[in-house]
Amino acid sequence: MAKLFKPGFWHKTKETTRDYRLSYSKQDSKWVEFNTYAELKSNLKKYLEESTEPYISVYRSRRGTWGEWYEHWELGSNGKPKIIKSGWQ
Repeated sequence: MAKLFKPGFWHKTKETTRDYRLSYSKQDSKWVEFNTYAELKSNLKKYLEESTEPYISVYRSRRGTWGEWYEHWELGSNGKPKIIKSGWQ
């Protein structure tokens, strides 16, 4: 059986960009990880509203499969998160 990893994404905000410029850190974004996909989905709207990027790329494993699955999420016209692209990495 494939080893499952926790779902997560790189999150870029005004604060992470500022910290990157001021402290010369190696990353201008931070890795956000959740225990479950359901937990990630319930918090996704907040992160999409804070993000400086047009969409967030979520990376996760899928039960019973090998490899890494990705999903690009953005806020829809109704203000709810929606998947605009997905597939195998």
